[in-house]
Amino acid sequence: MGMAYYVTSSLVRMGFAARENSNRLSLSDPYRLIRQWAGSHSYVLANRFIEYYTFDTEFDVFLSRFRILPRKVKTKYALTLHAAAWLMAPHVRPTDFHTYVQPNIKRKEVMEFAQALGVSPTEKSGNVKFVIPYDEGVFYSSRRLNGVMIVSPVQLYVDLYNYPGRGEEAAQKLLEKIVKDWQT
Repeated sequence: MGMAYYVTSSLVRMGFAARENSNRLSLSDPYRLIRQWAGSHSYVLANRFIEYYTFDTEFDVFLSRFRILPRKVKTKYALTLHAAAWLMAPHVRPTDFHTYVQPNIKRKEVMEFAQALGVSPTEKSGNVKFVIPYDEGVFYSSRRLNGVMIVSPVQLYVDLYNYPGRGEEAAQKLLEKIVKDWQT
């Protein structure tokens, strides 16, 4: 309760939200709020990465492996960055797969996940990255799209915004799609 009060009071004080007569909180400028959050977030610094490599050269071929994962790992991941953006609002063709895994995942489970995807471990520069998130909140509102789990559009925007390699460009296209979807 105390944290909720602190957060809502801060949002009102900073002009991101307003209290209505019923004491209900509403966002006054959600786009400014998401841009502020994205601007202060560093995907690369906030998370830990376990690197793997796939020899699949076609995006759709490798993506199809996520659709047939065993039940025990099927809900313990969510794609992010360019691979997820390609599924939601295609603009920048992905060359890497960044996949959030549960923060409390055991080494054995990571190995089972890697085996199910048919990827090989590598020291660095892998094109498949299992991402151990700074907070399990990255999974809030994750959804299945085309048979693959992806992070929420808001989380995806935040992850892409400061990511090198055309991340900001992909984030902008994603935001345009989000706004268009909200308006319809």
